[in-house]
Amino acid sequence: MAMLEARNLGKHFGGVAAINGLSLSVEQGELRGVIGPNGAGKTTLFNVISGIYRPTKGEVLFEGERIDGRPASEIARRGLVRTFQRDALIHDFTVIDNVTLGRHLHAGQGLWGSVFGSSRGRLKARR
Repeated sequence: MAMLEARNLGKHFGGVAAINGLSLSVEQGELRGVIGPNGAGKTTLFNVISGIYRPTKGEVLFEGERIDGRPASEIARRGLVRTFQRDALIHDFTVIDNVTLGRHLHAGQGLWGSVFGSSRGRLKARR
């Protein structure tokens, strides 16, 4: 079973098809690249897979379960997230601080608990 799968995926903005009939499969541990010119739909693909956009047609499966149409926050809690083309989330933070901040999704605590180091977060981080 593929870890991530898209079947006949499509995303249209009005009359413009950013993605049309795309199917792909990614196995656990496999690396894939998406290439194409500006406007080819690469970012739209990642936005559909991660739940930022709903697909116009088709389906997205993660670990065998359909995730298309679910909120991005629910998809992220399952471990499927996207990053944005930014050189730093918070410019005054170190790289480690920014990564720690990003871990709050899996730490079982809120954003501020992750930033300020709650006891629950420290216990989870030790595991």
